[in-house]
Amino acid sequence: MDMLWDYLQAVFMEGLIIGAVFWSLVYVVVGSSSFVAALRSAFIAEAIGNLPYFWGITSTEPPNLLMGLVGAIIFVRLIVRVGELTMTQTIYGTTMTYFFLVALTACAA
Repeated sequence: MDMLWDYLQAVFMEGLIIGAVFWSLVYVVVGSSSFVAALRSAFIAEAIGNLPYFWGITSTEPPNLLMGLVGAIIFVRLIVRVGELTMTQTIYGTTMTYFFLVALTACAA
């Protein structure tokens, strides 16, 4: 039960951060106004991308890297479906978001 709680907590916190950072960056650059869509997409992508943690797979193992990529693709597809951003703008925003989060994590370590 603790593993499920940890999973749900991680999905919520990471989804909230990714959705908010993505929306903030894209709003400044290209003027997207869909904050709710960004959060929803981030929660769904994180729920899928974090599944390998249930089996004790660490973040650098191939199955987890693959699921992270699948989660990113789902995130981009969900954002594009909203209709405000093109595929290129969405990929650009997603890339900026992950660069920002990696830099934030690296600076905090």
